[in-house]
Amino acid sequence: MKKIISLIVLLGLIVIASPKPAQAQMAAAQQVSWDVSKIATVKAEQDAVWDLLSNLKEITVYGKGTVKSVEIIGTSLPYDRVLTFSDGAKRKEQIDQIDQRYKFMAYRFKDESLPKGIEKVSIAVFTKDNNGNTEVKWLARIEGNKDAKMSLVEQLTKEAEVYLSGMANLFNNAIPAMKMN
Repeated sequence: MKKIISLIVLLGLIVIASPKPAQAQMAAAQQVSWDVSKIATVKAEQDAVWDLLSNLKEITVYGKGTVKSVEIIGTSLPYDRVLTFSDGAKRKEQIDQIDQRYKFMAYRFKDESLPKGIEKVSIAVFTKDNNGNTEVKWLARIEGNKDAKMSLVEQLTKEAEVYLSGMANLFNNAIPAMKMN
């Protein structure tokens, strides 16, 4: 399992240091066995979707009320994001990568936010242009005992569905800008 996580970290370093296209790195990441894999097509240009995703506080906008507030701790990677959910629960995440060039991010739960029986949670979010629309892929890898893992897979699946549908709805209901003369 540690080899898989090391592969993900290595993948990030390769993407940053390599002039090669991102497709090769994304293909390698997709070969990892993810516990949660959710995909949505958003009717918006990739840059617009990425601007929303990469502004880490904006999760309150597309989170459909599930995230009440966000605190960012630190100014350079890796830094922390503390989410406060609508039920008052808090989760501290470590943001490891935000790749502006290839428009993806990777983060993980901090140890103090790991549920009982869970050893590690890694999440990656990829965006991909799809003929003027954007495919958003939200992936999670969870290490821990079977029962705790099953429960967290269910929770994160619902969470990803909320984020992705909220993002899709946000762009679908947006009023297009009018051209100015």
